[in-house]
Amino acid sequence: MPTLIPSAPPTQNGQPHILLVEDQERAAQGLQELLSLQGFRVTCAADGPTGLAAARQGPFDAVVLDVRLPGMDGFEVCRALRRDAATRQVPVVMLTGLGDTPSKLQGFDTGADDYLVKPVPARELGARLKKLIAARRETAAQIHHQRVLAIGAIAGAIGEELNGPLAAALRSLDQAMLRPGVSADARRDLALCRSHLWDIAATISQLVEGGGIDGAGTEADRMMPLAPEGHA
Repeated sequence: MPTLIPSAPPTQNGQPHILLVEDQERAAQGLQELLSLQGFRVTCAADGPTGLAAARQGPFDAVVLDVRLPGMDGFEVCRALRRDAATRQVPVVMLTGLGDTPSKLQGFDTGADDYLVKPVPARELGARLKKLIAARRETAAQIHHQRVLAIGAIAGAIGEELNGPLAAALRSLDQAMLRPGVSADARRDLALCRSHLWDIAATISQLVEGGGIDGAGTEADRMMPLAPEGHA
């Protein structure tokens, strides 16, 4: 029996990638074909350890996990997935012929997101996978948005703290360069310092503007203009 069986269709942009861990080859091939028809890319693993290793190598959008597996049963694999930071958030659907309530509760206790009793209608499995994947992506998008807002706030605060000293330093350099009797060498050194300060000011401005995704960039409005008239 093959260890890993990648699906025949090539990877497509936006195509959800599913790991199917099932030791019954005919059942695995049938689910693989039916899920592929519903727009999923499916990779199959035939035992628990292989499935766990494949999940860690991922990334996968979801894992479909049979309970009765050689090497490690599905409960053990699910526990291991939930302990690993790389796979902790991946949705897991467990499949089993055990229809009793204790087995279902055990599946949820190990961290499974859903639990289906065989024989599993492929359409129902596909619908549940799509729902779980969409929910996970929505959660990830919300977390990303919150992080962007936090970065924008931090960038704005840093800009505020550095803006005043930078402006004062640039004014001092401008005044020093205009003093009579400044040698050409000293003037060149002052101009070089001025150029470095402008590089720092530009970096801070980019930081503030870069943190402004999704509305966080309002902090950039707090930055006073540093450039003298005519500065490029």
